[in-house]
Amino acid sequence: MNLLKSKIAVSFFFFSGGSSLALWAVHIPLIEQTVGISYAVLGALLMFSGLGGFIAMQVYGWIVDHVGAKSATRLGGLIVGLSLLGPAFAQDAWTLGFAIFGLGFGIAGVDVAMNAAALQVEKANDRPIFTFFHLFWSVGGLFGAAFGFITISNGFDQSQTLSVTGVILSITGLIVAGWLMPNEAVASRGDKTKNKQSSSANRRVLPFVILAGLMAASGAIIEGVAHDWSALYLKDIQGVSVAAAAWGLAAFNVGMILGRIFIDRIVEARGRGFIIRWGSLVGGVAIAAQAIAPNFETSLALWFLLGLGISGVVPQLFAAGGEIGEASHSGRNI
Repeated sequence: MNLLKSKIAVSFFFFSGGSSLALWAVHIPLIEQTVGISYAVLGALLMFSGLGGFIAMQVYGWIVDHVGAKSATRLGGLIVGLSLLGPAFAQDAWTLGFAIFGLGFGIAGVDVAMNAAALQVEKANDRPIFTFFHLFWSVGGLFGAAFGFITISNGFDQSQTLSVTGVILSITGLIVAGWLMPNEAVASRGDKTKNKQSSSANRRVLPFVILAGLMAASGAIIEGVAHDWSALYLKDIQGVSVAAAAWGLAAFNVGMILGRIFIDRIVEARGRGFIIRWGSLVGGVAIAAQAIAPNFETSLALWFLLGLGISGVVPQLFAAGGEIGEASHSGRNI
């Protein structure tokens, strides 16, 4: 198996997930206007994304462990692109709720699968490379924010941009999935005794898995604030146009990209804990200061700082989750 091709394939799926999430995020103000809902209703509907994501994580974790990361990533790459079709054509609160559920399922599903595939490639590589792949999530996010700014500025709406981009991402994902490393399903139904032993061993480290999961959830919530609310915050609180509001997410992703360029080297020198501890602190300060940002420029700087701080937290927690416990449970632990 060509390791370079596998790296390219994994990088694409991170790019696909990041660009899908960003394209949805920068179109939220337009979608809100199309559907005609309040912030309170939108906030409630966004919880369906978490529900879809929770279900997807269980499903894809099982697929990774019993079938393999390659098959799970191929499926996830297909679904995440197609999940953009829901928000593209939502016309009322009900259809938007279902669309947000599907989007959450699609993004979380490919997230689990591609992280398992990335861990597989890192183990075959001669140095840490895990955060390198997450760099492409941020590159995708920057692309999505910039592309959204361009299309919105030129009069295209969500039904045009999200639908066309989603189909292109899905088709491309099906093609490059063939470059992924072969499936390594380590949880075999045939060896029940071994599975019971692995399950028993994994239960002993379950508290650590749960702790890592709670920490990752906290980091993901902060990232979610940038994706789901930055455009609305800049439009309604800082008073900029819908198109200019896309720059908040762009600034966030630039910070993420810069952080992720260097994080693997820092992990190699100082360990995962260093990144998790200090990155969380910087991110927490940045998001708290956002509440008192006096103007658009300061707000952009804080979105950038938030991205820089939080850039390595969730990736390193994903990696730690995949390394904790038995290999037969790595997908479900992630």
